[in-house]
Amino acid sequence: MRLNSIQFFTSASMMMSIIFIPNLAEEMGATYIQVGIIMSVYGACLFFSTYIFSKAADVWNIKKLLLFGLACSAVAYFLQIFAYDPLSLALLRGLLGICVGMYPAAFIMHVHGLKRSIGKFSSFGALGWALGFFGAGLIGDLDLIFLVSSLMVILSFIIAVRMPEVQVNKIKVNYFSFSTIKNNWSIYLPFFIRHTGAVGCWTIFPLYMVSLGADRFWIGLLFAINPVVQFLIMRRLDGWNMELVVKAGYLLSILAFITLVPATIYYHIIPSMFLVAISWSFLFVGSTELLLMRNKDKATSAGYINSVIALSMITGPLLGGTLSGMFGFTAVFFVAVGLSFVSLMISFTSLTHRPVHD
Repeated sequence: MRLNSIQFFTSASMMMSIIFIPNLAEEMGATYIQVGIIMSVYGACLFFSTYIFSKAADVWNIKKLLLFGLACSAVAYFLQIFAYDPLSLALLRGLLGICVGMYPAAFIMHVHGLKRSIGKFSSFGALGWALGFFGAGLIGDLDLIFLVSSLMVILSFIIAVRMPEVQVNKIKVNYFSFSTIKNNWSIYLPFFIRHTGAVGCWTIFPLYMVSLGADRFWIGLLFAINPVVQFLIMRRLDGWNMELVVKAGYLLSILAFITLVPATIYYHIIPSMFLVAISWSFLFVGSTELLLMRNKDKATSAGYINSVIALSMITGPLLGGTLSGMFGFTAVFFVAVGLSFVSLMISFTSLTHRPVHD
């Protein structure tokens, strides 16, 4: 329950803090392209941090690393209150990205070391997303949202302090070696391509919802549908063929993004959010399980999923901001469909059974 509680609260904090950043940036005078840049700064810092600390989790004490990351994140969430223009917002989001990237790999190693279900553990993250999205919609005030995000991470830190040490195998890692990426490119590359399109959609999604008549409450509620369904799906994936699960995730992603295009009012989005939720559940759990099964540097390989997500949070916002600024919102959704199709093709041709790598 301690692991699940931390996963729940940290995930809620992350999504509660991010959902209205595009709206806040626009209120501060940012253009759509600048909104994309602000979101990309967060992704760039998150990518750098998860890359470094994923390798560190194979070497360092994972409980100390988890506590350090949570403590820094609590401070960074709170500091967002002091953003006053697009530049300061970008800098503070970048700081948060560095802090949030410190602990996920150590957290995954706690779960793996205790031989817990990755699917069930991930489902509590999805449930936290739902609380974050819906809670942000209910609260509305950005300063209060940032404060609540910080308090939830402080609570996670308190829970983590009481957790017992988990013994996992330590291995020697080379911070400048890309062998793990090379050995698992058939998992990382299509995941990155698809998620670039997805993040492009979510970057402009709150603005798109406003254009369809939604207020902040409805934006939060619509976003919350996705993780609630994820919670139900992720818990039921244990024992499935993960290669087929991942391929199905890409196929469902194509369908999900196609259905976003014809919306004329905000509640038309509801069926799309169900498809998005199922596709992401399949992709995240399936990819993580495959990496844990196939690699001996488990913290590094599984942690790199977060690095891929972070890398997508660099390219995706730039894509979404630029396309929406030049061609409108629907262009972003059509490109996401195309990118998901590319990922499906790579997955079908390259994702095959492989032995554990040294």
